[in-house]
Amino acid sequence: MKSYADYIQVPWTEKFVSLPTGIQMCYCVCGPEDGVPLLLIHGVTDGRISWTQVAPMLAKLGYRVYVPEYRGNGKTDKPDPGPGGYSVETHRDDMFAFMDAVGVEKAHVAGHSLGSLIAHLMNLKAPERLLSTTLLESTVCCATSEVLKWAHDGDGKEYLGVSGYDAEQKMPESFLQGWADTSNDSADFREATLEHVRQMPYPVWNWLITGLNAFDNRENIGKVSGRVQVIWASKDDIFPAADQEALKAGLTGCDLTCKVIEGGSHNVHWDSPETRETFVKMLDEFIKAG
Repeated sequence: MKSYADYIQVPWTEKFVSLPTGIQMCYCVCGPEDGVPLLLIHGVTDGRISWTQVAPMLAKLGYRVYVPEYRGNGKTDKPDPGPGGYSVETHRDDMFAFMDAVGVEKAHVAGHSLGSLIAHLMNLKAPERLLSTTLLESTVCCATSEVLKWAHDGDGKEYLGVSGYDAEQKMPESFLQGWADTSNDSADFREATLEHVRQMPYPVWNWLITGLNAFDNRENIGKVSGRVQVIWASKDDIFPAADQEALKAGLTGCDLTCKVIEGGSHNVHWDSPETRETFVKMLDEFIKAG
């Protein structure tokens, strides 16, 4: 079977590293070896595809860009985590183990969706290792998201949730196509996005989304520190305006910058050439302003 990664060509190098947290992690890297390290952390089921267009743009700006696929995604290991799924704390520990393994003591960290939640917890655990923190389409608590609740539980009719297809051991094609739907301008990108979710083993959907939906950082959000940027797109239907206001209101312990990309979706960094260029500019300017 053709791998999801073969549907799109990207000027980066694919590598693997074994981590003391018990997994072999796949990652891609691009940009000058002496460039400032920038860690890009993808969303819940996006894998490397999330950053295939953005990472080369940032590499051209001189960053050493690291794109790890966290457990459950892409070519990284997918061990059974038990009933609680892959917790955000587990992903956080993997990320620090990854940085250690590739020799990155400190990095700018930008996370999208679940990736941003991982960045929250990285900042809380070892703020001295984050040169800056960018939270793209983020939240302080996933329990308020109707879309994520639906993704996990289903509606009992047309879609039965992540545990509703145990007999088939396969998520329905209609769900996968809707989940991966994108306005991206590249046919190769659109195909790669769909193939990535098609090729995810059935149990992984439960493990990933169960862990994601358990995230609640309301108690400690005020302890996030350092230079933090929140970027939100005005048509995000997963973490809408109310979530953004709660997030910004909670970020009281940091030097906070907030930006809005009008008209963009939850996946604003790949909606269109215009929105991804806007995101790259916002990220680059924020990093360099420090």
